Amino acid sequence: MISRRERFLQIIEVLTKHGFGFALGGLKPQWRAPLARVKLIDPQTVHSQPEHLRMALEELGPTFVKLGQLTSTRPDLLPPGYAEELLKLQDNTPPIPVEQIRAMIEAEPDTQAEEILTHMDPDPVATGSIGQAHAATYQGHQVIVKVRRPGVTDEVNRDLEILQDMAKWVSRYWTAAQDYDLEGIVEEFSTSLRDELDFLQEAKNSQRMAENFTGHPQIHIPEIFWEASTSRVLTMERMFGVKINDYVALEAEGIDRHLLAKEATDAICKMVFEDGFFHADPHPGNLFVEPDGRIAIIDFGMVGNLTEEFRDHLITLLLGVVQDNPRRAATGLLGLTDSGTHDISKREIEKDVAVMMRRYANKPLKEVRVGALMADLISVLRHHKLQLPRQSALLLRMLVTAESMGTGLDPEFDLVSSVQPYAERFIMHRLSPEMLLNRLRATVEDAVQMGVDVPEYVRRLIVVLERGGFDVHLRTDELEPLFKNGTKISHQVVAGGVIAATINGTAHIIASDPERWKKYHTPLIVGGMSTVGVLSGYLAVSSNVDRVRHLARLLRGNRKKSTVR
Repeated sequence: MISRRERFLQIIEVLTKHGFGFALGGLKPQWRAPLARVKLIDPQTVHSQPEHLRMALEELGPTFVKLGQLTSTRPDLLPPGYAEELLKLQDNTPPIPVEQIRAMIEAEPDTQAEEILTHMDPDPVATGSIGQAHAATYQGHQVIVKVRRPGVTDEVNRDLEILQDMAKWVSRYWTAAQDYDLEGIVEEFSTSLRDELDFLQEAKNSQRMAENFTGHPQIHIPEIFWEASTSRVLTMERMFGVKINDYVALEAEGIDRHLLAKEATDAICKMVFEDGFFHADPHPGNLFVEPDGRIAIIDFGMVGNLTEEFRDHLITLLLGVVQDNPRRAATGLLGLTDSGTHDISKREIEKDVAVMMRRYANKPLKEVRVGALMADLISVLRHHKLQLPRQSALLLRMLVTAESMGTGLDPEFDLVSSVQPYAERFIMHRLSPEMLLNRLRATVEDAVQMGVDVPEYVRRLIVVLERGGFDVHLRTDELEPLFKNGTKISHQVVAGGVIAATINGTAHIIASDPERWKKYHTPLIVGGMSTVGVLSGYLAVSSNVDRVRHLARLLRGNRKKSTVR
């Protein structure tokens, strides 16, 4: 493996050759000198910058191919045309000789190497930048043995360190790199790629997905053979079937494509809205239709995790679009971004979302294409220099892929209508007594903590005022929503304060005079807990009133209309 210095020089030479030397303006003089001899590619041989970028990444090898593949999932970061071109990235890594594969399996402890190697096909079924896969037989089962490429971990770690250094010095002088937090993006990419290097992590993802689909016989997740797997060697059940986009073969097998589109989409919606854990790369190469009609899903190296709060924002966005409510759509959209770290005007974003939504006015739901909708929403984010966290970007890309897959199987497929029942069930789940009780408990805990923290915050405020005060900056376009919500917020703060005071007061009574507490504990409990119960109930209801309204409008919409107004 070449040294870090030699690799760094190699990277900047390739980038310069393909016309991206402008991004290296902060280089020190000792690094600029070798670039003078670099011969630029004739611009007539390649017709676009996106193609130049794809070629440069392919030339730089596995780490950069993976970088391009992951970046292709981030249209919020790339100018138009780049994401589509990066999807064409080809992993030109040559196969590893089978002798090396055998040696690596034998070197791994506790992999049942002798049994695997006795029945392993010497020709790989797949090769990639990270690993190579071979068919084998293990304990009477047909399996796939995936082996990490020798030396790839050291190569990737070296390249990632170089990328992190480059991100730091590029961010010093390139405004765009600062706006989009280039250092944070590289760090996020590094974490994702290192996870892919650990095959045990992929095995855990696969097992978790299999557990989530217990009781759903139409979905088949490969079994993991843990006793024959390590971080460098993964042994799993081999899947057989027709690729989900091989329409000719599906017709020949007599597969109902309409039903297949529904079952595949139901599986994806379950991952997102019920489990909060989804396959982040459901392209046709990872989905097969087995002879018995089951859908087999493979390759869980890239997955996404969604909190309930995140799913709330996603549903708010979708409801805002369906109900032609720009304010709600903008609220949901901002909830999916890193907007908390940016100085933005929500009112301006609402205006841009409203303009965007006019394109979908009076369209039937089945004519609303999620891919086009997401592209329009991302253009709004780019205009305001906002970006999506990794989970948001993975989810949006997955939904677009799911829609493309569904319409390929069934021209009448409508992703929005497919998502709607899952969104309804998610809202009902959030409003269930159990969830409301959990939220009530959290609200009371927050109120108690607020009662403890407020005196300290007041003390700090007084200290600041004594030292000369502070500046207050207000956006006039944000005052109206502030005034409209002020009363509601103040009521909740007062209620929270009373709850905290009641609980703290009761605690002081018990501590100061235990004998008197024994005498009067019944009326104190009844009075105090009634107060806490009533005010806590108010807090729970007031904090969830928007969800109740969302559900009511959604249910009314189901009965009255099927078009976007």
